[in-house]
Amino acid sequence: MRSMYQVHIKNNHYRHDTFPNTAEGEEVFTITQERFDTAAKAHPDVSAEIEVSIDWDTENFNSHMTTADALVTWDLPTENLAEVAPRLKWIHIIGAGVEHLTPMDWLPDGVILTNNKGVHAAKGGEFGIMSILMLHNHMPKIMTNQIQACYDSLYSTPIAGKTLVLIGTGSIGRAVAKHAQSLGIHVIGVSRHGNMLPELDESFPVEELDRVLP
Repeated sequence: MRSMYQVHIKNNHYRHDTFPNTAEGEEVFTITQERFDTAAKAHPDVSAEIEVSIDWDTENFNSHMTTADALVTWDLPTENLAEVAPRLKWIHIIGAGVEHLTPMDWLPDGVILTNNKGVHAAKGGEFGIMSILMLHNHMPKIMTNQIQACYDSLYSTPIAGKTLVLIGTGSIGRAVAKHAQSLGIHVIGVSRHGNMLPELDESFPVEELDRVLP
């Protein structure tokens, strides 16, 4: 009989010096048993092959990792990982990036490291266009004025026809670009490859960034 694929999920309690750093963030990013079961029902062929353990922070981390084939987490204790997790084949990071784990000299040979590429695009796109609109409409200055009991009027023209330069045209960048185009903004994308995408009006490789910036 084939053995089950062992997956350990390491959640984090919120702390101000780590991720998530708020109680709201903990609620959003925690993979509870209920949430896992809901996802498993949508993928019965996969869920039938795996056995899952769910824990918090580093509580019982080492004991779970002695048999784990895969780890789902934001961060992890990296010291002597090959000895702590001899069966480990795959680490999946729930964030869009993995820069908080660099340098990668701790990653054991043969272990695959993946991230949540694309999953955060919808929310990231909303946050990006919100930030652009706030800057365009002087919201930082308005908030500062409010604190100082200064109620000078601040004005801006409509954002349609303005130009936005996006450095990075991955899934989140493309989501921002799509929202920007819907508002009539001219979108210039800058990326390593410089490939043209439907969400962009112009595209340049990163080597030409100086040419793009005013």
